[in-house]
Amino acid sequence: MTIPAIGPYLDLYFSDKGQKYAQERIDYLLDSLQTEMQEVQDHLLNKEMLDSEEGFDLMQKTFSATVRTRQKTKIAVFAKILKGAFTTKSETHDPELYLRIVEELSERELEIAFLLYSEKQKIKTDLSDLEKQESGNDAHWLSKKFPAYTKEEVEYCLPRIEKTRLFKEVVGSFIGYGGGNYNPTTLFSNFQNYIELNK
Repeated sequence: MTIPAIGPYLDLYFSDKGQKYAQERIDYLLDSLQTEMQEVQDHLLNKEMLDSEEGFDLMQKTFSATVRTRQKTKIAVFAKILKGAFTTKSETHDPELYLRIVEELSERELEIAFLLYSEKQKIKTDLSDLEKQESGNDAHWLSKKFPAYTKEEVEYCLPRIEKTRLFKEVVGSFIGYGGGNYNPTTLFSNFQNYIELNK
């Protein structure tokens, strides 16, 4: 390349080095998929999906998404999506949609989404009933309970997560409510159930 100073580095990225990164990511996906499929019995396989054009497209899109990220948490979720697709027969689930959602989020956003979902399931709280809230909004109490995530970080991530339709912010005129509380959607519940199938 003729780009000054960085040209030789770009050549590396588009040749040997880039291929090495891509192969390492694909290898991690395949290792994760092997782990996921370890206990799956043959009778549980969705052979129609495996033999279909839809199954081929999903594999291609998953490989492409894998090559585009270095984040192993996301790649591990991609493997769970593939497992779900090849072991489930259900019109409720759309593995390509799940793949797009995970691809759209950063690793940190994905962690926060799953953590918040898990916490919401534990407390079983209807967020429209603010008297049941421990304190403040979701960013406040989540960062208080898990100091590894700052309030500012969670506040930044939650609207981005909401754009994927995994959560929906509670809206309304409640006394003392300044916003920032989120309910998991049916989409998230379906997604969570899907990636935990045959766990």
